[in-house]
Formats: sequence, C-alpha cells, structure tokens
Amino acid sequence: MSSKSTNGKLNRYLLLGLTCGALIALSVPAQAAFVNGSLSTTSGFTETATSLLFCLSSAIPCPNTTTGTFDIGDSGTGDLAAPYANDPAGVTVTNLNNTNAPVGTLLPGNGIVFLTFNPSGALPTPDIQFWVKEVLPGVGGTTNCAAAPADGQECTPSGSAVTFLNAGGDSSATITIQGEAERISTGQFDPLKIILTAQFTTPFQTVLSNFAGAGSISATESGTFTATAATPEPSAILPLCFLIGLLFVAYHRRLRSA
Repeated sequence: MSSKSTNGKLNRYLLLGLTCGALIALSVPAQAAFVNGSLSTTSGFTETATSLLFCLSSAIPCPNTTTGTFDIGDSGTGDLAAPYANDPAGVTVTNLNNTNAPVGTLLPGNGIVFLTFNPSGALPTPDIQFWVKEVLPGVGGTTNCAAAPADGQECTPSGSAVTFLNAGGDSSATITIQGEAERISTGQFDPLKIILTAQFTTPFQTVLSNFAGAGSISATESGTFTATAATPEPSAILPLCFLIGLLFVAYHRRLRSA
C-alpha cells in the first residue's frame, strides 16, 4: 500500500475523530450557563387557608397582594454568593396560593417565576431567577394534629404543604418546594430545592388552634434555596465516535503489522 494512500486514510479517520469531538462539545451546554450554589433568606410570612404571603419581617402580617419580598442576607455560595447573596435592592417574590401553585400539583412547563432579584449598583443586570414547579404536600399526617402535645410529634393538616414538628415545648413548621433556577441570559434551567422553616414558642397544637380562630397565622421564616447544576445527558453522537475510534485503532494495528 502506498504511503500516500495510507496517509490519506489516516487523515480521514483523524478528521472524523475531530468532527465527533466538535459535535460533542456543541451538544453539551456551556458549564458557565449552569446555576449551582445555595442562598439563605429570611422573611415574614402570613398563611391563610388558601395562600402563603411573604413580606419583610418587620411588616407582618403580610398584605394579601400578588407579590411580596424577602430579606436577603450575606449567606450565599457558588453562583448565589455576592452580589446575589446581599443584593441591596432585595428581591421580589410571587405570593403563592391555591390557584397559581396548588399543593401537590406539578405545574406545566417551567412552572411560575417565584423569586426575581432586583437590579442594583452591585447587581445592575441580574442573570438568575427562581421558578416554582411544585409545592410538595407535608409529610406529617393528620393523626397527631389534635393529640395532646408531646415531643417528636409530627402533623400535616389535610391538604396542607406544612409539616409541623413538636420539640421541647416549641414547634417548627416546614414547607418544601421543588423548582428551577434559570440563567436568564442563556435560558438554562437547573434543579432547585426550596425549604422554608418557621419556629414557634408553643406546641403546634396551639399554633393550629390560633390559626383556626384567626383564619391566618404570621411568623418569621428562614428560607434555603439550593440549586444543583444539571448533569448533561450523554450525546447521541458518542456511539458513532466510539465506533470510529475502534476502526482507527484496528486500521493502525493493521498498518503496523503490514
């Protein structure tokens, strides 16, 4: 076999290999587009039978409006560190209700926009926002909701997103939300978990009794938003590239043995 013919075939295999590499690179989203990290917030909230309203801690009870706000502190990691973690202009959040985010309902598409960072001098063009996909049902069950208070009891009123827990004469209430973190400039969406927790100085039986009497309850809650960069799925071009690689190795061995 002539050297010219051999080099020509070798170059063709190399070209195919380089083409595969380029296609794989183009098929995987750029790492910079991912949203990865955590953000801690505090806010006031007011819960009614049909809505969860947010406002500054100093403003509770929260007004029944379309949007509210969180207090953004200095605690953030990864893409959600400063200037997102301490955006001086704060954030705007969508107040949730049984119409825009019913408990236990997976919303279509990307869900609804939940948290938007407000532009500021430190963050002139925010490039991240949070979406709500599903407000998860609470996991406490109804058995202990009306029982005598005791440590370790859990309770979730029927149809509620809240999981109550008694501990040492106090209680906590936790709401878990599945969502997505969006990189606005690229349209990249990554999984987001939201956990909202409030603390009370009485057992949850007292909290529920007060809720039944007043029709609402207000408190201060802490929020944790954790975005996890999605793992790109293997490209469909990989099997072809693998086959080309095997052919290249076999052809190279044949040349060496000739």
